[in-house]
Amino acid sequence: MGPTDMGLTETEANVGTAQRSTWIGGVLLVAVAAAVGWRYVQPNQGVDRVRGLLASAGAEAHDRLLSEGELDLPLQAHPKAPSQSAPTLRGLTQGADTVLLHYWASWCPPCLEELPEIAALAQQLETRGCKMVAVSYDDDWQAHDQTLEKTLGTAVPAAGVWLRDPEGQEGDPAKMLRMKMGTEKLPETWVISKGKLLGRFVAGQRWSNPRIQSLLATLCPGKSAP
Repeated sequence: MGPTDMGLTETEANVGTAQRSTWIGGVLLVAVAAAVGWRYVQPNQGVDRVRGLLASAGAEAHDRLLSEGELDLPLQAHPKAPSQSAPTLRGLTQGADTVLLHYWASWCPPCLEELPEIAALAQQLETRGCKMVAVSYDDDWQAHDQTLEKTLGTAVPAAGVWLRDPEGQEGDPAKMLRMKMGTEKLPETWVISKGKLLGRFVAGQRWSNPRIQSLLATLCPGKSAP
C-alpha cells in the first residue's frame, strides 16, 4: 500500500520523513554532545577531588608544570647506591604515577623526627606504583649516612631514592633545587604527578594520618593483579 492509499500525498509523506530525520539527527547530536561533555567533566571532577583531599590533608594546593630548570637540574646519587651518576627529576618522575619529593637535612631537628615515617612511607609507595625521592641538604655524604644509620639502621634504605643536592647547605641558592621550587625551610614535601606540582606539605607530617592516607590512596591506587 503506497502513501497515497493511506490518505497522504507524496509531498506530505516526504515532509514527514524529513521531520523524522531531523528529529533523529537532533537526538544523535545531543547524545554526542553529552558524551563529549561527560569526558570533559570527569577529569575535572578528579582534579577537584584531589584538591579537596590535599586541603583536607593540610597541604597547600598547587597547579603548575615543572620548569625545564627544575626537571633537568642534576642531583647527586649516593656513591653506594646503584643509580645514574647525575639523576634529575625528569628521569626520577618517569614511570611513577606520583612522586613525593622530600627535602630534609641532618642539621634540621624536625627532619630527624620525621625520618622514620618518611622511610615507612617510601616502602608503602613502592608497592602502589608511586615513588619517594628524598633530597638531603647536607654538605657531604658523611653527615647524611651517619644520620640515616642512627635513625633507620642503614645509610642506604632499600625503599625510595635517597639523593643529595650538590649545593648542600652553604651553596648557591640560585642553583638549589628546593629554592627553585620555593622551599626555603626544611622539611617540606612536594606532590608531583605527571610532571605537574599538585601540592606541598610544609613542615613535618604524620604520614599515617588517615586524611593523608586517603589522598595517597587516590593518587597511588596501585597496580591491578594480572
